[in-house]
Amino acid sequence: MKKWLLLLLSAELIALSYVLFIIPNGFISFGVEGLASLIYRLNGVNPALNIVIINGILILLISIFLDFQKIKNYVVPSLLIPIFIFINMFIFRNYTLSLPETSITLLVAGVLGGYGYSLIYRQGYGASIIFLIEELIGKYTKYHSKVYSWIFDAILLIILLSTSNYRIAVYSLIIILITKYMITKARFGINDSKMFYIITTKENEVKNYILHVLGYELTVLDSRGGYTRHKNKVLLTVINRNDYYKLKTGIKEIDDKAFIAITDTYDVINKKTF
Repeated sequence: MKKWLLLLLSAELIALSYVLFIIPNGFISFGVEGLASLIYRLNGVNPALNIVIINGILILLISIFLDFQKIKNYVVPSLLIPIFIFINMFIFRNYTLSLPETSITLLVAGVLGGYGYSLIYRQGYGASIIFLIEELIGKYTKYHSKVYSWIFDAILLIILLSTSNYRIAVYSLIIILITKYMITKARFGINDSKMFYIITTKENEVKNYILHVLGYELTVLDSRGGYTRHKNKVLLTVINRNDYYKLKTGIKEIDDKAFIAITDTYDVINKKTF
């Protein structure tokens, strides 16, 4: 229940940023939401409808190339966000929020949206289809990079610049930077991988979750407690940062008394050797 409430809250925060600050001022957001706001600016088509159509088409196309397990976490947010945008556009259709300074408007818009997206990641879901496209490109090029989504955003900003004054484009860039910075922090930013050290009394269940549910390799180490002198097994695994919350919450659900130590890993060589 808590997870779903936070998911609904995150969709509402994103919708408020979109409806109260981005759309009324002619700004654009990032990714699919940015494309939808740009289309709305150019021809007035409801942005919520734009997001639903674009997300639906992209999910169908990506499902041809990626396993559904990777896609499913993006489905719920891709529906919730446009629904909440539509509801908020109806609620605030005759209301205009005016802040005293443009800088405050940009900050509030970026932080509201960024915090909303980061909450989605913290519940184990994917925040924007643009990141799923990054995974697809990474799978076939063997080069996983955050640059792809920035290239897409740059194209949107260039189109915006050609259809409006430079201030609108610069203000939109600031909102995108703030929002994506917060998303990056939620996805655990500069580090590509996380290393988990796990000691649990439910070793088989945790091993099964890591190996068969998340699909990662692991190593079992023998250890002895420095104080208790008890012999233990330490499960060692390295995972992609996108699955950080899935593994962390999954272990807690299996064994809420499990010992978990997590470190940053900047590179993994010969990942499946042992």
